Amino acid sequence: MMTETEDSIARGFLPYNAEAEELRTRYADPPFAERHKSFRFFFPEAPADILDIGAGVGVDAQGFAELGHKVVAVEPADAMRAFAIEDRDHANITWVDDCLPRLDKVRAMGLLFDFILASASFMHLPEDCQADGFVTMASLMKPEAHAAMSLRHGPVPEGRTMYDLSPDDAAKRAAASGLALVRHEEKPDRVGRPGVTWSMMVFEKT
Repeated sequence: MMTETEDSIARGFLPYNAEAEELRTRYADPPFAERHKSFRFFFPEAPADILDIGAGVGVDAQGFAELGHKVVAVEPADAMRAFAIEDRDHANITWVDDCLPRLDKVRAMGLLFDFILASASFMHLPEDCQADGFVTMASLMKPEAHAAMSLRHGPVPEGRTMYDLSPDDAAKRAAASGLALVRHEEKPDRVGRPGVTWSMMVFEKT
């Protein structure tokens, strides 16, 4: 049985199921080649083991897979994951229904990763779960592996549940988990939503 906090996190993904048909197209843009420019320096050479937390419609998972990486793509919204599999399945991708802060199913696989991408994922974690999220990521990383994340700041869309995590707090919680900040960049929202900004951060397992 889920705890109250776990139930709250799970309910936070329901809007993505309801909007999946629209997001199937919207989240496919831009293509992988144009994404994550803040992180590309830290992409490992192929073949490597990649964990994509919050894989959405699978654009990043497919992009990494086509580069020759082995990808575990985590997406807790059933409808989104179904579209990702239908549109972007690849022999190098393992799709998993799981979520932070625990990632129990991923941990049960017994794998360690060279690179973790948590794009717009931590915004779904309540404050009391954020530290556990970093601990989980650190536990899944190989020595000197990197974890890249984008943190959303600003107004929460109607009908969604999101929590802010400041860059300073992210760096502190990461450090307490054995992850050192190696890159931090602030960026405006790509589609120009009023008041929305993003913190692009990369951590290395020390």
